[in-house]
Amino acid sequence: METGKTSKYLKYAIGEIVLVVIGILIALSINNWNENRKLQNEELKVLFDIKTNLETTLANFENDTLLNHKDVIQYLKIEEYINNNHSYNNELDDAFGRLTFWGGPFIISTAYNSLQSKGLDIISNETLKNTIVDMHEVQFSILVNDYDKSEWNLNQTVVTPFFSKHIRRLHNESLFLSRPNDFESLKQNEEFKNLLSMIIRQRKRGFEFYKDIMNSIKDLIQDIEIELQTRKK
Repeated sequence: METGKTSKYLKYAIGEIVLVVIGILIALSINNWNENRKLQNEELKVLFDIKTNLETTLANFENDTLLNHKDVIQYLKIEEYINNNHSYNNELDDAFGRLTFWGGPFIISTAYNSLQSKGLDIISNETLKNTIVDMHEVQFSILVNDYDKSEWNLNQTVVTPFFSKHIRRLHNESLFLSRPNDFESLKQNEEFKNLLSMIIRQRKRGFEFYKDIMNSIKDLIQDIEIELQTRKK
């Protein structure tokens, strides 16, 4: 009888242990599922935020390109006056006023900075992750360091020093209007002609930079959107 009781007790105890273990495994499974769900939601939010930042950056770049195109048209107008030996007209005030300005890249990267703080591995799609990193670490860097910095160097070392000697800001009329002190003399100034050609060439070079990176941004936005839609299903 004692043996029978012991046998039943052992069976009961083992059953209890098995139930406890199963309960623990289920709890761990639910916890892991919740954690994975949280990580996935966090990943999707980061991707959505990066896409939003890219869309804003793309809009900024489109505005920059439009502005630079308008500037080149103004600069070519100055060349036209010089080449055709026209007398000065006040319509050139805007063109001369724009000589020291350009549309530089304004990049929104708060979401990418957040991704870096969270860890790049939060993005499970390796190809997409690499493309995002390449965009922010390589392509944006090339635009800023190769194109925009060269604009700054040209402006600081060539354009502004010449401008301050030969061209006056019409600040009483507008912050963006300027007029040469002696346009007839400026038309014969080879240094100014060289300067003008350098600015025009630099802006046209910038168009190529912007064109390439804007195409890449559009592709990346589409890739992220596909990833978001796929993961929501």
